[in-house]
Amino acid sequence: MEGRYQAKYPVQTVEKALDILLYLKENASGNGLSLNQISDGTGMGKSSVHRFLDTLLEYDFVEKSADGLAYKLGWGAFSLGCNIPKNNGLDQEKIASALKDLSNQFGEIVNLGIQNQYHMIIIQRFFPDHTPPSQRLVANVTIGEREPLSCTGIGKLFLSEMKDSEVLAAFRSTPPVQTTATSIVTEEALLDEITQVRKQGYALDRGEAAPDVFCIATPLKDYTGRTVAGISISIPTGRMEEEKLIPMVEQMKEAAYGISKRLGYPG
Repeated sequence: MEGRYQAKYPVQTVEKALDILLYLKENASGNGLSLNQISDGTGMGKSSVHRFLDTLLEYDFVEKSADGLAYKLGWGAFSLGCNIPKNNGLDQEKIASALKDLSNQFGEIVNLGIQNQYHMIIIQRFFPDHTPPSQRLVANVTIGEREPLSCTGIGKLFLSEMKDSEVLAAFRSTPPVQTTATSIVTEEALLDEITQVRKQGYALDRGEAAPDVFCIATPLKDYTGRTVAGISISIPTGRMEEEKLIPMVEQMKEAAYGISKRLGYPG
């Protein structure tokens, strides 16, 4: 896939097993997928798919439905993925309560995101306790979904730590799409945006990926001073007023600084 490392010495059996796991992820169903569906979707023979699934069952990376006729991702895969934040210096126990408090303070969704090559991935999301469900924003990006760095507030934080040449390489890896009137679709516009992020220390997504979502993002830094993650608040554009922006940014910066200190940030 574009923007990802390409193996120099690929092992085909491993690739095929991973293709099955990715197909199950991308076509998730509460009822699971049949052997025929997985075979057709991955282009592998049924006998090969069955052997791969049998091995993945042993490791609990997939599980069978109650009738034994369908397969879906297992809790072993979930457990494996849950260790990624800690491996990236993010102990969620240290930051979850702070992000939950921030969500309740604003009454809006708060996201925790990391960088994956030229993409941003939301790994955790916090909802306010006292906002009626009818008034809650419907998140346009699901947990685990990869989004280009250039079209998200958190992604722009990571771009701001790159050289301009690296910013352009990231931009070119995923062709820009004009999904909204404010989407960034030219290299010049992106470089101007990232220059501004570097100056102000925070990033905005002004409805660039979804027209009804405004985001403010601030960086989380570790003991080396490197941005290891970003937090963002997602606000319906109808609730975002210009005079609220700077006070909210300052509160976001304060929360991010407190979390960064817990991660060892010396600043």
